[in-house]
Amino acid sequence: MLSYEINQDLIRALKELFSLCQRRWDQVDAYPEPKKKYIRKHSLISNIGASTRIENAILTDVEIDWIDKDINTESNATFKDREHVIKDKLSKDKERSIEEVAGYRDAIQIINHAPKDFVPMRESNIKGLHREIMKYYSGAVHYQGNYKTQINSVVESNSRTGSKKTLLRTADPGIETETSMHDLVAWFNATLMTDPWCLPTAVEFVFRFLAIHPFQDGNGRLSRLFFQAILMNSEDNYFSAIIPYIALDREVEKTRPQYYLVLNKCSGGHFNPDPAKYKYNELLAYMIQVIRESLPNIDHYAQKYDLLQTLSETDLKILACFKEQPEHYLQTKNIVEMLNIPRRTAIYSLNKLLAASFVQSIGRGAGVKYKITF
Repeated sequence: MLSYEINQDLIRALKELFSLCQRRWDQVDAYPEPKKKYIRKHSLISNIGASTRIENAILTDVEIDWIDKDINTESNATFKDREHVIKDKLSKDKERSIEEVAGYRDAIQIINHAPKDFVPMRESNIKGLHREIMKYYSGAVHYQGNYKTQINSVVESNSRTGSKKTLLRTADPGIETETSMHDLVAWFNATLMTDPWCLPTAVEFVFRFLAIHPFQDGNGRLSRLFFQAILMNSEDNYFSAIIPYIALDREVEKTRPQYYLVLNKCSGGHFNPDPAKYKYNELLAYMIQVIRESLPNIDHYAQKYDLLQTLSETDLKILACFKEQPEHYLQTKNIVEMLNIPRRTAIYSLNKLLAASFVQSIGRGAGVKYKITF
């Protein structure tokens, strides 16, 4: 059973959320399959980008979309097959971020393809998914898939200023971590099927996991993956079906200070071996808000798909030029040279892409530059 009691306000909020998700799924389910695939793909990329940036990776969604497309150009290709091409294309200071993104991409696809494999939960599932997210980072070879051997904490880092702030003193390595993880998995398997919503169980699982912080690195990313996996195992078919179409982690990224503040409020700043001592309602309220705020992104991607269908062959060729230069701004003269088309044609298509928000611009007149958006 849950280690906390859900207050009446949150019960009402849960009912409203599940009703809203049902209406949203009815909307999405009516779309043609190519449109649904487009929305899922963009939500996937957005989740990958946001979840890794929360941990201070620096790749944009546009760059991640290019990486995903590059890997998918060859049948059954993996990141390792295309690693040299990808790292040669993007800036050298992004190598660690590229490795983190590639691992997270593999892991989230495992969850999206087979969420039922994670219920009932096993510690081998958790360790295996940790190996997935860390497998391309050479610095993690000695600890991937293994519980921590050194004290760690939940730390909020600011990549811009270099400052760090400890938010949660976590479980000690060794017996405390191993016992806590064993208890967490056993509790989860006994509780999920008794929770009519699944979201309260997901919230408790994720927070207890973060409080333990069982691995030396990658705990935040792993917690968000398991949160999504649990939601996709909901007994409510509408709710579980809508999850792959929404970019939950994008909303967490946008409210990152609030996210860390909530984690701190739940625990008081330290691990507690008694899970009933945590204040989970704080995190439950936050995650209800995150899911609600994520749902309108479906409309954004649906509209973008519809606009994509209106583009001409020339428009699409110009858009492809931008996709192959994910880090860079391009000028009209670059497009003219790349495609060998008249300048007037290039300007007409660029204005069309700009009006449809497929690209953005900086500068004015002859000096204007364009860059692809996501």
